[in-house]
Amino acid sequence: MNLKSLLTGALAAIALAACGGGGSDTAGIQGSGVTAPTASGTATVGPITGFGSVFVNSVEYNTSGAQITIDGQPGTEAQLESGQVVTINGSVNSDGTTGTATQLAFVGDVQGPISQVDATNNSFTVLGQTVLLTDGTLLDSSTQPADLSGLQIGSVVEVSGFANATGQIVASRIATKAAGSTLQVKGPVQSLNTAAHTFQINALVVDYSSVSSVPTLSNGGIVVVQGTTLNAAGALAATSVTAYKGLGAAANQHADSQGLITSLTSASGFFVNGQEVTTDANTLMVLHGVTLQVNVAVRVTGTINSMGILQAQKVEAKQPGASAVAGAVDSVSATDSTLSVLGVKVAVNSMTELDDKAQHLKSFRFSDIHTGDYVEVAGAENPPGTVTAATLVRDKTNTEVVVQGVASNVASPNLTVLGVSVVTTAQTKFSVPGGGANKATAFFTQAPNTVVTITGTFSGGVLTADQAVIAP
Repeated sequence: MNLKSLLTGALAAIALAACGGGGSDTAGIQGSGVTAPTASGTATVGPITGFGSVFVNSVEYNTSGAQITIDGQPGTEAQLESGQVVTINGSVNSDGTTGTATQLAFVGDVQGPISQVDATNNSFTVLGQTVLLTDGTLLDSSTQPADLSGLQIGSVVEVSGFANATGQIVASRIATKAAGSTLQVKGPVQSLNTAAHTFQINALVVDYSSVSSVPTLSNGGIVVVQGTTLNAAGALAATSVTAYKGLGAAANQHADSQGLITSLTSASGFFVNGQEVTTDANTLMVLHGVTLQVNVAVRVTGTINSMGILQAQKVEAKQPGASAVAGAVDSVSATDSTLSVLGVKVAVNSMTELDDKAQHLKSFRFSDIHTGDYVEVAGAENPPGTVTAATLVRDKTNTEVVVQGVASNVASPNLTVLGVSVVTTAQTKFSVPGGGANKATAFFTQAPNTVVTITGTFSGGVLTADQAVIAP
């Protein structure tokens, strides 16, 4: 777990893997006062959180009879990965936790070579699209180190995630691809010029003059563009342009969508994943103290009305959090799906994205975690003293440990983070906003009640800090 990406990502406060949900809430709907969907048609958008079937938005979908497509081509469940944002059409049973998928589609947000890396903002650029890494971003095991520094200019990647209000992609998963792979971009049409047969998706110009079958285009409509080359002017020479269907739900169909709010249309309306959502007096709002606004991560469940708008039964906001811990597992409790890392209690629920880089176990589940495993956890401290995991990655054994959270009991040279006792030494490297001649003094002045990231070694219940960082 890289200090830079962990810190920048967590302070972005947009970890998308787990919109709310305590450790005991396995259905996401049960116990909330919202009626669970019946076995009638259901459309779902969200990141894959696990396998053994496919887990999305707290529901285990049987995919044995499903039509699976990957970037528009026939695919299999074996080709899918945790963190990929998929659309599922099918049914959810009355228990609210199991269902059957008839169609499952994965469409990457962008695929192509990295043209620019921005270490300051923990981002990179592919085909004119800005990709943001957060603490919740999962990367292939082939990316080493597993952070921004492991991504090089010229490397071909496919990014899956959610677009924010400015069109940046907040990455849920980043996969490495072979050189020469098809170029692909998904996004809203901008600056449409039907005479020149061009439009833009953010900074990328698309030339669709050679495409024989083009859907009806309009500014704001979301499309998926594929091609193999950039022309002399730097535009993507499209070989196909297709309309992105999003939820693809019909009137009266149940819908369950997770993503970022990209625009607010009224006091009771907003857009998520290109889908218009409306609320009313009967909508259960579970906001965890968060004000609904652009770039807030939400999960919306409800029914598509006759106008194609998602009438929300429940809107749940992602609890903002900047907590993380990495180290060896001290203990595991199957009773309440919790584990301990460096003495920090970690709660895992059905919305936690699980990924295994140690044994590359596809159907990696909580029951596969054992004492001594090295894990990297990111999420929110809720309730106090417990990190509710948005992502949990089991990785190869590492002596480096990390804690990130609000600093307390700050008195140089010591402090406490997530209940972990931290001691700094003359060898500790400090990083603080503004720098200064004495960074250690500045750190202890600014640290109280501030999110800090500590890396170092753990022994005897004490973390001896190699690095202590306060983000700008």
